[in-house]
Amino acid sequence: MMGGMRGLHAGGMNSPNMDNLTDEGVVGSVYDHKVVRRLITYVKPYKKDAMLSMIAVLVYTTANVAVPLLLMLGINNYVNDGNVGGLHVIALVFLALTLVHFASNYYQFSLMPKVGQGILYSLRTEMFNHLQSLSPAFFHRTPVGRIMSRSQSDVSQLQESFELMVQSIADLLSLFGIILAMVLIDWRLALVSLSVIPVLFFILGYWQKFARRSFIRIRRAIAMVNGEYNQNITGVRVVESLNRQDENLKHFNELNYEHLDANMQASRYSGGLQPMVEVLTGFAMGVLVVMGGSMVTGSTLEWGVLVAFAMWIQRFFEPIRHLTMQYSQLQRAMSAGVRIFELLDLRPEVKDAEDAIDMPPIKGEISYEGVGFQYVKDVDVLKDINLHFYPGETIALVGATGAGKSTFVTLLSRFADVTEGVIKVDGHDISKVKRVSLVGQMSMVLQEPYLFSGTVKENIRYNHEDADDAAVEAAARAVGAHDFIMALDKGYEALLAERGSNLSIGQRQLLSFARAVVADPRIIVLDEATASIDTHTEILIQNALKEVLKGRTSIVIAHRLSTIRNADKIVVLNQGRVMEVGKHEELLAQKGFYAKLYAINYGLSTEGDGPDAAASPSAAVPAPADND
Repeated sequence: MMGGMRGLHAGGMNSPNMDNLTDEGVVGSVYDHKVVRRLITYVKPYKKDAMLSMIAVLVYTTANVAVPLLLMLGINNYVNDGNVGGLHVIALVFLALTLVHFASNYYQFSLMPKVGQGILYSLRTEMFNHLQSLSPAFFHRTPVGRIMSRSQSDVSQLQESFELMVQSIADLLSLFGIILAMVLIDWRLALVSLSVIPVLFFILGYWQKFARRSFIRIRRAIAMVNGEYNQNITGVRVVESLNRQDENLKHFNELNYEHLDANMQASRYSGGLQPMVEVLTGFAMGVLVVMGGSMVTGSTLEWGVLVAFAMWIQRFFEPIRHLTMQYSQLQRAMSAGVRIFELLDLRPEVKDAEDAIDMPPIKGEISYEGVGFQYVKDVDVLKDINLHFYPGETIALVGATGAGKSTFVTLLSRFADVTEGVIKVDGHDISKVKRVSLVGQMSMVLQEPYLFSGTVKENIRYNHEDADDAAVEAAARAVGAHDFIMALDKGYEALLAERGSNLSIGQRQLLSFARAVVADPRIIVLDEATASIDTHTEILIQNALKEVLKGRTSIVIAHRLSTIRNADKIVVLNQGRVMEVGKHEELLAQKGFYAKLYAINYGLSTEGDGPDAAASPSAAVPAPADND
């Protein structure tokens, strides 16, 4: 985990929305009005194409229903009378109707994907932007696999199912159109022909109870599979170092088989439904032949009507076949929609006030006035912090694990808001200014350097695209990174692998320093930034820091004593409270809490040496690592 975010752990701030974000048991209905209504709001930029495609659907449906009607008119009015000229007219009308059917079907299937892809494009963009607005606490207590499942798998599920939704609308319109035509032509024969519908709905209702359980299993299983993938990929070095490949594969096989079995079970349920629809289709056709044939022989029904009803029955059950085949996919699509909008509805834990102002250019004065903070109610992480730092000062934070050091700087960067009191920068309450205007004038270097795929130059000016090549090189020179960069193939244009894995940890950290410096921040936070580097690289950084921190207010969470010896103020924290404040020599002379920490670390790291050795400027005595 990144050092500066360690305080935002899984037991962090209470937020019902975030804590209820779960994949288990989430299965949508075939039609969810809330999901559809939300999706419609994304249609606005594409409303012209959407309207044309819906018109095409209506024309297609009308043509589909009209074909049997046209045959009925031809048989009754022209075949029985032997009117060949009339049949020629019917043939021309039939050809025209076929062309209309083809054109409307073509426009339906060409325009609707365009609308669907546009909606999904907007949805992906909004989700990406929304995820970036959520606080680090959310990402610390929510597995990455679950987030990826919602932002990738669920959006893809909607993409695959969007055209099916439109096709389902066309199928439903066809059903209503066929029923209406049959009732208007002969309501008695319509009732006989459609007598199997109640049986069909009973079967569907009974089948859904079993299918729903299977779909729930699928959702749970895929979430577990995604989580296991993420855990093993991100921890692959640990897995390989401990030779856990076989055990992990065995565990993954269990999860993967559960997913396979759940999908096979759902397929069996879906497959079992199709023969039932075919049986009902055959039964309806048989009833029509018996009853309709009797009516024809009794001269109470015309042949054309019987032929039209036979075609309507065939066309009536065709969309039902489609709907039953698409049932599970539509249900998964609605489920995906529910989960996507649940994520989009999460409220960021840190939001700008409605009347927030832009932060003026920062000078670097910082004050903590009665600051208290709780991740969990009634459990203090920081309590009654009252401190004042002047522009250009270097402040070091020291303390044992869990003292509250990382939380101290987390609040300054507004990754979370204080529970009590106020933090001011240049006299401005930071909760009343726009966060982006505040952090845009600050920089943070974390214990674990994180680089992105791209060139060295792109990583250094990551958040400052306006920085020219000279500024990038100046920042690299300032932190002592220029020489190793020039030794790379293509220098500043050298491509970095994911997370900068083709560089050493020390080189990655130097680039992190350069990235922080190129922004020319007025406040800079170093959260154990030298904890993971070798002694040689630390010496480079220590020398660079003399220039980097000059004129800037800096807060340093100390891992090594050499980092803090020359600090203007050392703040000693213990269990969320300020124990002592002063310079290194002053605090040692007080023989208080800081002196005890110093003695403990001196004894552990330089046992047998005299006190003068520890006091020498070149000493690099580690202090307790902070994991708060």
